[in-house]
Amino acid sequence: MPEIQAQSESAAHTGQGANAPEWPRGEVAFVTGAASGIGLGISRALVRAGARVALADIDQSRLDAAAEALRDEGGVVATVRLDVSDPGAWEGAADAAEAELGPVTILCSNAGVNGGSSAEKTTYEVWKWVHAINIDAQFLGAATFLPRFREHGGRAHILNTASMAGIIPIPDVAAYASSKFASVGFSRALRADLEGSAIGVSVLCPGTVATRIVESAAVVQEEMLGIEADRGAVEGNLRMLSQGADPDAVGQQVVEAMAAGQFLIVTHKDFLPIVRAVNEEMESAFVDFDGRHGSDPAAAMLVQGQKPVST
Repeated sequence: MPEIQAQSESAAHTGQGANAPEWPRGEVAFVTGAASGIGLGISRALVRAGARVALADIDQSRLDAAAEALRDEGGVVATVRLDVSDPGAWEGAADAAEAELGPVTILCSNAGVNGGSSAEKTTYEVWKWVHAINIDAQFLGAATFLPRFREHGGRAHILNTASMAGIIPIPDVAAYASSKFASVGFSRALRADLEGSAIGVSVLCPGTVATRIVESAAVVQEEMLGIEADRGAVEGNLRMLSQGADPDAVGQQVVEAMAAGQFLIVTHKDFLPIVRAVNEEMESAFVDFDGRHGSDPAAAMLVQGQKPVST
């Protein structure tokens, strides 16, 4: 079961001047992986925009430090210790957060880990662990909060954190990349499912951001799975990540994008040539195909904006 600690402090928030956007002011957000990195950056931006935030993470000491920092800024936050990969923990975490802060209307499924290497070198145990946190938890989050959003009514939003590794092929991170491709696909499917409702969906596909994800994943992998991480690779990745974007700046970008109803959020334009090459490869497969199987009724319905399968 989740453990929750909360303290409501000053209602004054940085960034609530006359020019501040109305949304998400007054909303309640539930952010996973909130104790550090992008999750903390998103939480800080939400607090500054006037939202109350439930900070969810598995690391209680870092949660406490993050909460103290945000309260020092005048934020109203609660901490929920949550293993996002545990299906039995989500409802209790949601109940605890809502008991302290009120109905949650924003879910930021941000928790994520790196792990493994190439498909050939990655163990099945590491593969399952990475997918449990990076994509299964996003399904569990949506499954937990969507019925609550429907019950509360009004505007709500789901943000899933994926990666540029969910858009373009990146070698030697098979488990991570496949889980992030799944996150992008799940987010697209979720957006289609919720079309016409008051529930928005966004997916964040960041490039290099100065976070602890590699170091944290290595520690957890060794503690939970007993599998030693490649320390050379960890150190190299940490050096590269240290040159990345500021997590607080990314958090501000995310909140602005959600407020605007933007679906796909990217952080670095440098990847555009690779994205174009990937899309061109896909398009050319369709253009060059000889059409030997005739027309597809499902495609015709989708082109016309209809659902090919009735539910």
